[in-house]
Amino acid sequence: MKLLRFSVKLVFEERTDYLKKLFRNLLPLLLIGSIPFSNLFYWTLNNTQRGVYDLTTDLDRFLPLIKIFIIPYMTLWFYLAFCFVYLCFKNRKVYYKIMLTLSLCYVVAFITYYFFQTTVPRPLVTGDDIFSKLILFTYNSDKPYNCFPSIHVITAYLAIKGINATNARKSIKLPVNIVGFLIIISTQFVKQHVIMDIFFAIFLCDVFFNSIAYAEKQYKLYNSKKAYNFLEQNIEQ
Repeated sequence: MKLLRFSVKLVFEERTDYLKKLFRNLLPLLLIGSIPFSNLFYWTLNNTQRGVYDLTTDLDRFLPLIKIFIIPYMTLWFYLAFCFVYLCFKNRKVYYKIMLTLSLCYVVAFITYYFFQTTVPRPLVTGDDIFSKLILFTYNSDKPYNCFPSIHVITAYLAIKGINATNARKSIKLPVNIVGFLIIISTQFVKQHVIMDIFFAIFLCDVFFNSIAYAEKQYKLYNSKKAYNFLEQNIEQ
């Protein structure tokens, strides 16, 4: 009877330890939830109540609507789910840096939407093909505001940047880079964004990611100097 109790207790403890370990590993994934949660702010700001600007250039007007690009445009959420979950388990340190960068980019984006709202003129879409229907569905689901910077570009670019910062296999990095690039340019070819929206999004990502990396480097250098000075003082004593 004692042996049975001991066995049950051992199994229970092992199962408890396993669940605790699983919970610790899955907890960081909750940060990904900040992406859909941010939509609450996105939809609130997605209007022209504060005025609106048009950043369309001659190049934007020259580039045509290419309907097939609605496919990579609409794959964003599946793409992000794969990249960020993979990144979370592959390199937790890079994952946290990407999530922090994403949060900072969101803050700047929403502030910009509030004070400098922009719009993108949409073309007339005709035809009964699947691509036309998907584009019209996108247009009806998302008002043509909150464009500068592009949230699509921010998230896709950071997914690329995060995966490339790890030692992931080429079979992972190559498709991630290709699909991410297609998602970024799709924002232009389905006429959801203009070139300035794309450039500003990439600029924000690089500035914040590099600033975080620089701050981390300076913090390590500070701790190294502090430890060196401490050892030097002990030696002198």
